[in-house]
Amino acid sequence: MHAVRPASELAQLGAVAEALGAAAVLVADEGTDRDLFVTLAVLAQRTRRVLLFGAVTNPHSRHPLATAAAFASLAELAPDRIVAGFGAGGSRVLTPMGLAPHRPFAALAECVEVVDGLLRGEAVDHQGEFAVRGGALPWSPGTLPLAIAGRGPRVERFAARRADWILLAGRAIQKVPALVEALRRVGREARGRPPAIAWNPNVAWTEAMSAEMRAHLAYMLVDMPAEERATIDPDAVLERYAIAGDRSSVVARLSDALRQVQPEMLLFDAHDYSVSFLESAAALAMDAGAIASHNEEVAHGVDSHRRP
Repeated sequence: MHAVRPASELAQLGAVAEALGAAAVLVADEGTDRDLFVTLAVLAQRTRRVLLFGAVTNPHSRHPLATAAAFASLAELAPDRIVAGFGAGGSRVLTPMGLAPHRPFAALAECVEVVDGLLRGEAVDHQGEFAVRGGALPWSPGTLPLAIAGRGPRVERFAARRADWILLAGRAIQKVPALVEALRRVGREARGRPPAIAWNPNVAWTEAMSAEMRAHLAYMLVDMPAEERATIDPDAVLERYAIAGDRSSVVARLSDALRQVQPEMLLFDAHDYSVSFLESAAALAMDAGAIASHNEEVAHGVDSHRRP
């Protein structure tokens, strides 16, 4: 979810999602919205079971030491439920702050290592895209699961080697199975285990959702790697990057995609931030998951990488 509503409203939706069986609630970090960490704190107080992802913050809008302290504080509030999510930072986040990082991947990689060290209780000295001098959080409850989002191959390979979760969105639907297989292989080779995949395939099963999806995908193209953007026919964006149509066709296509990708978590955008939508999304996820497999459980979460 984007924090475009008061934290109390988002927390109520999170509680509804939890009651409907969601495994996680993800909150985006947009500098012009309500604060990510305040929103997650209220969600932590209104829910009991769901994982709570910061999805995602970046190395630039806050110093990584402050970010680590915020995630550690949340972990005190909701033990074993906080996932620290990171990305390089997109134009919607950084442009209003006047930020234009020269080496976004280097900053992301350094931020992940520094934050992880601080959460572990280590004393950290670092000089690179940012500086940390004798930073330490001796009160930190301990390391947290890490999630990394990114559409570029360099970030995705780094995530496969380093993160517990890869937040996967904005990829052509038909290319996702091979991509996920490759990323899992990278993880196994690097550290003996694959990353968990949380996949947001961009799903729309009403005309209103399809119209909103087209607008979202137009925004998505702005931050897409240039080599991928050059291959896209603007008239075919929805077909390529979304599973859209009437409900029955969406269930069939989504179940087929789930069989191929086998994500650990399926993410749905929050759409209009209503209880009725959450109920509809939960039912669709269960129908598609039931068709996809008789013995593989696909969790579902509530996410939004676009604004309502």
